[in-house]
Amino acid sequence: MTVVPMLLGMLIVSLLVNSQIRQLSEQQSDVFHDALLNVYQEELVKVTQLAQSSLTPLLTNSNLTEEQKREEAKAILTKLAYADDGYFFVYGVDGENLVHPKQPFRVGKNWWDLADSEGQLIIQDLIEQAESGGGYTNYLWEQPSSGEITKKLGYAEMIADWDWIVGTGVYIDDIDRQLQALNALFENQIKETSLSVMAIAAAAVVAVVLCGLAVQINELRSADQKLVMLTKRIMTTQDEERRRVSRELHDGISQRLVAIKYSLEEARLAHDSDQHDAAPDSLIRSSEAQLDDTLMEVRRMSRDLHPSILDDLGLMVAVESLVEQFSRRTGIEVSLTKVPFRNLLNTSAKTALYRVTQEALSNIERHSKADKVHVAFEIKKDGFHLTIQDDGIGFDKNGKQHTKPDEFGLGLRNMSERINYFKGKFDIVSTAAGTTVLASIPRTSLSLSQ
Repeated sequence: MTVVPMLLGMLIVSLLVNSQIRQLSEQQSDVFHDALLNVYQEELVKVTQLAQSSLTPLLTNSNLTEEQKREEAKAILTKLAYADDGYFFVYGVDGENLVHPKQPFRVGKNWWDLADSEGQLIIQDLIEQAESGGGYTNYLWEQPSSGEITKKLGYAEMIADWDWIVGTGVYIDDIDRQLQALNALFENQIKETSLSVMAIAAAAVVAVVLCGLAVQINELRSADQKLVMLTKRIMTTQDEERRRVSRELHDGISQRLVAIKYSLEEARLAHDSDQHDAAPDSLIRSSEAQLDDTLMEVRRMSRDLHPSILDDLGLMVAVESLVEQFSRRTGIEVSLTKVPFRNLLNTSAKTALYRVTQEALSNIERHSKADKVHVAFEIKKDGFHLTIQDDGIGFDKNGKQHTKPDEFGLGLRNMSERINYFKGKFDIVSTAAGTTVLASIPRTSLSLSQ
């Protein structure tokens, strides 16, 4: 549950980062291409202007005829060269080639309809750009140094006096190679970024797994400790309950049964001796009274172990019976505020509230020295509430009013655990004016015991 969302988040971050890097690289590539193309265009303009300036002395030389000037100009332009594949070409406005140092077979022929493999009319475009004041044309042309057809950026200007166009060009495969190198660099950066994100994700996953294992081991140890404590508590509870039942049987029922046995034996002896006085009758009546007390004691023990009235008539009737017997036995005045729970509570929740009430009344009887007790049930929006308040002497735990049940005996801990099972709240507030037990069960937790 922790690793999967984290991996998805890392994947989304990685995809976003890669996408942004690719967009940025494309933008930078376009900027680099445009900047490099501008450099090439400026260089073409400069070298063309230099070529034209080399012809200026001829144009102003009055000692030469026009034909001589043109022939001398052709010779100069044929010899001019720069870089590896830089040369100049001359065409007439009608498309006839006048100068071409790299492809001399074109000289003297008309190439008006010359087109590259993509169908672009090269000479017509160059003438059009030159007549418009000088301009650029992109086309495919054979590169002298490699003999391959590649992209070329051409530039042409007019020599108006002779109706010539003088042009040159640069092969822009260098631009493509530099762009490819730049794109390769960007791809490497993207791969490195992806690997970094993956490494971070792997490290985070390992860290989360290790932390999860540590937490799980700690929780298992804590659960084992709690299980051991719970087992001890269950065994202690069972032993105490067995001792209590044993005491009840030995001190109450056993003694009454022995007394009844002796009374019946004495009645039998009196009858066998033919004594016809009132002794056997009084002994039998005494035995009947003791049997009644014994039956009542058995019913009380049965009710303490599990009150059948709770299952048959519901929580309110069972608590009302418990309160009446408590008041009759102890002489403590008890008031009860009831609510119609009907079918709102399931069996486990009813048993938990009944046991909390029973244990609280038992503690009041043994320790509080109270004169009055109030037991109140309420139904609120957040759940079911039980309040048991007495006016006894209370108890003080290190000067605190609110006390934790685990600081006291087994009975209070059992009360707290019954309520905590339903994710409820249990609190004890004690002062010199009395003690209040507060317990609540939320509606949303009743499914725990269905």
